Amino acid sequence: MNRIGFLKRLVGIAGLGFLSIAEVAASQKIYLLQSFVAGFRFHKGMKLLEYMQEQDIVELRREPNNEHDGFAVAIYWQQEKIGFLPAASNEIIARLMDAKALPLIGIITHLQRDAKPWENVAVAVYFLQSVKETVPAYLTALDTPEYRTISREDSETNNLPDVLEYYERVIALDSIPDEAAKAYFTKYYKKYEMQIGGRTYVEVPDDGIYTYMYDVESLGWITADNGKIYLEFIYV
Repeated sequence: MNRIGFLKRLVGIAGLGFLSIAEVAASQKIYLLQSFVAGFRFHKGMKLLEYMQEQDIVELRREPNNEHDGFAVAIYWQQEKIGFLPAASNEIIARLMDAKALPLIGIITHLQRDAKPWENVAVAVYFLQSVKETVPAYLTALDTPEYRTISREDSETNNLPDVLEYYERVIALDSIPDEAAKAYFTKYYKKYEMQIGGRTYVEVPDDGIYTYMYDVESLGWITADNGKIYLEFIYV
């Protein structure tokens, strides 16, 4: 992987066109959000992880026709797709990109190669200002991400399969605290709906779970009315 070529090339800036790495470095960056890269292991992320470095620039590209999420924002590193902004936090960024309202860019802020793939890479999204001005500290300061797949104490739940690697899994719709996530699974997984103990569950047997992937955790085993055993998961 040629990092010299990466540092010299132009990068696509959402809402602005292309800038050189030097121009990006000279701009003031106003922080908008930070998140892990969703869907990291289903694209080129795992193959490219060893070459990535913190502070590398990533490009944001809208996917308005994405079948799973109309606000999808894909993330590219060196012209290779490595994943998406999580659906739980992408709507405002998508709207800004569609309106070409602000020049937006992503930067890798944290790399944790010992974590699970959905926590390997954290990125921040900024908009660029050509003139540097004094701004409140919260507009430039970042927090260290909360890692759930490393440094975890042994517990009973650690004996359960990883919810993201076990496909016979269900979630109770009334247990989902995030309204966007609840609406997503209610809409797209209606065909997998079932009643268990008087509660409405949906089975999530495919990769649609990765839309909200770093917010889930195995809860325990649950038996459906037809006798089939599923892994129940929750949002934490």
